[in-house]
Amino acid sequence: MNENETPTPQSDPEQFIRLPGLFRRWEIEQVLVPGSDFHIEEAGDASDGTPLFAVYRREPNQKEE
Repeated sequence: MNENETPTPQSDPEQFIRLPGLFRRWEIEQVLVPGSDFHIEEAGDASDGTPLFAVYRREPNQKEE
């Protein structure tokens, strides 16, 4: 990975932990924690057509120096 790339769960899977479940856009704010890094991916649609997202979190002490 070059230094201009932002790590994602795909490029650096050991550093990100997937939060359980899938989230609607308006629910994402409920899982955000100050001081953590997040990666959000599209994860399909609910039965009513609402887009769903998978959320991955990386704690600050797990960043590469």
